[in-house]
Amino acid sequence: MTDCTGTGQDGELRRGEPRSYQDNGDGTIRDKRTALTWEKLSDDGSIHDQDNVYSWDDAFGKVDDLNTPPCFAGFCDWRVPNRFELESLLVLQDTSPLVSGEFDTGCAPGCTVLNCSCTIANYHWSSSTQPGAPQTAWIIHFGGGAADVDMKTVPLRVRARSGCFSNLSVVEELCRGCLVGDIPAILGSLDIVMGEIDR
Repeated sequence: MTDCTGTGQDGELRRGEPRSYQDNGDGTIRDKRTALTWEKLSDDGSIHDQDNVYSWDDAFGKVDDLNTPPCFAGFCDWRVPNRFELESLLVLQDTSPLVSGEFDTGCAPGCTVLNCSCTIANYHWSSSTQPGAPQTAWIIHFGGGAADVDMKTVPLRVRARSGCFSNLSVVEELCRGCLVGDIPAILGSLDIVMGEIDR
């Protein structure tokens, strides 16, 4: 271990941006840092129940159900998060489950997404397939923080997320050196979905 005292390096300063979440009161939680909106999980036997497990393919079926009108929480753009989005929920310095309190509050038998938020300290699916092994996908463990891969047929948990402004984070890089009038054409050439543009 290297002593960072007096170096001004990241290890000494530890200036990461603090976690900040907002319970939207509609069964969702918004990450104020990443602008991702997450499904809350419950303990009521519903589609949101923390105990529900799915194969990887069935995880996408759950998302299809969330996107069936009138759609969950009024959003019709739910999807299975990719590996990095799912890892963004990990809070490694916490005790199990390794998530901020907003994702594990008041969880008791019978509670719904409107009055609790549950997270089981176990593996959850991501949408990310393991390169070179299409029969496997990345999974994240909310008990130990591990990122791993497993066969897509294994039953695991899933927490959905909706579309967000994160797609706009590339605008600065794409438009460097461009004229303001070029921005609509550049964005129009991308096939992006900005589900929170009207939220």
